[in-house]
Amino acid sequence: MSLKNKKKLLIILLGLFLLIILSVITNYEPLLLLDRTIQVFSNTIHSPFIDQIMISITKIGNTYESLLIFIFFSLFLISKKKKLSSYFFTIITSLGIIIPEIIKLTIKRIRPVSDLLAETGYSFPSGHATISTIFLISSFLIIAPNIKDQFSRYVFIICTTLIFPLIALSRIFLSVHWFSDVLGGILLGFMCYLLTSIFCCQKKENML
Repeated sequence: MSLKNKKKLLIILLGLFLLIILSVITNYEPLLLLDRTIQVFSNTIHSPFIDQIMISITKIGNTYESLLIFIFFSLFLISKKKKLSSYFFTIITSLGIIIPEIIKLTIKRIRPVSDLLAETGYSFPSGHATISTIFLISSFLIIAPNIKDQFSRYVFIICTTLIFPLIALSRIFLSVHWFSDVLGGILLGFMCYLLTSIFCCQKKENML
């Protein structure tokens, strides 16, 4: 993707993100109705088996588990002598951790009430959705291209394609985030990646 197209895409995503923030701050009724409707629907598809699966999946996006994924990915890149890619990945991940917390403390949106999982802190945007989006994009564009064995690369892509989106989805399913929280987190994850890519696009290693 060219630098010009990256900037265009970043501006579009930023516009959508700011629109969601404005809707959250002003309690825009159509957004609130959408959030409530999706939450009510998710409550109709619960079962003990699915609940346990989703609780296990959502834990992958917790702080310590995310740190382990970050370390694993970083060590892999370093082992492949991709130090610039490792720095790049570190910057993206750092942004994906810090920025959601700043926004949460600024907006102070209250979480929905969950009977399945106890969570504290504010709701918008979803940090799990942000970091899982960053890990998903990084898996495709940084990690997978450096896996030489074709079978291993396909297995890695399939696993990350299943797991990381499910982390974001689990936040809605478990009623610890509204749909708009997760959507905002996904947009923020993409923006963190694009923003870092724009500043690092002059690097010689193959990055987005």
